[in-house]
Amino acid sequence: MRRMANRIPAARRREIERKATEIRLDGIRRGLATEEIVDRMLRALGPELFPLEAWRLANGWSRAEVSARLDSLYERDGLAPPGIDAATLCRWEHGERRPSEERIDYLCRLYRTRPDRLGYGTDHTPGEVGHLQRAGIIDAYPHTTEESEHDLISRIRNARERINMFGLTRNFYAREDVLPVFAEKAAAGVPVQLFIMDPYCDSRRDRYRIEPAEAAMEDPDRYVREVLRPLSAAAARHERLRIFLYNFPCSFAIEEIDDVCRVMLYGHGKRGTQGPIVTFAEGSSSHAYFVDQIRWLERLSQGDTPEPWASKGIRVTPLNVDALSPRL
Repeated sequence: MRRMANRIPAARRREIERKATEIRLDGIRRGLATEEIVDRMLRALGPELFPLEAWRLANGWSRAEVSARLDSLYERDGLAPPGIDAATLCRWEHGERRPSEERIDYLCRLYRTRPDRLGYGTDHTPGEVGHLQRAGIIDAYPHTTEESEHDLISRIRNARERINMFGLTRNFYAREDVLPVFAEKAAAGVPVQLFIMDPYCDSRRDRYRIEPAEAAMEDPDRYVREVLRPLSAAAARHERLRIFLYNFPCSFAIEEIDDVCRVMLYGHGKRGTQGPIVTFAEGSSSHAYFVDQIRWLERLSQGDTPEPWASKGIRVTPLNVDALSPRL
């Protein structure tokens, strides 16, 4: 980690924070990712700004907010919150003290980045890395084909840690060559979660108004009968297979399988299967972005719906197919 020869005067500290705020606001106006805003701060402010402080400033957080967010992460893990005071955070950010490895791990989780990006350790990634590699793209298909489906099913078959699927789904999850694979993995102890759009919610109807008619299973009753009931029956037999319904619009599907995320993009006037499919590897900011979407769904499914989601009527609920039956 970089160290400074002399302490920076308080007035200069305030000036650094002011300039960092200007860079942050300019980055937000330009639509830049937090990581890029951090890089801009470090380039502009040189050795006077440490990476750890740059990440806090790029997020627009005070030290009290950082402490509270760290406490929340600990509590989510079932651990006592550390209650790190502002003075300790200040010493870490100015290179006067080094956090413990545990604290570094939690700081990485808080800022969704790696230790070397916070100033701890060495970045071992190649020096000349293209933008596709930085994005973590390891595979891509122009649209759904037999090859892309084989890739997905193969990844599901080989999953060892987790399978999380989020999207419009149509009949894919209940297909005779797919549903047994989900059941197999759940029986083997791999957690399988499927997040499916509620066939009766307004978002689904609106989504299908902008797709070609042949792309949609427009009859919700048929969808419940042919897709949700088979899924519900399989989930009843396998504790680790869980099905959820959500009620909000989406413009992509996410398939998190172990340490990769496959993402399919949806467009207007096109079937979902005509959209590009991109696979992102763990360790990239793109992968972290889409995994964070899945973690958000999981929190909502557990009833953790802080504002503004509760007030907006966002819901992710366990599938209860019998509760849907009156509408059949």
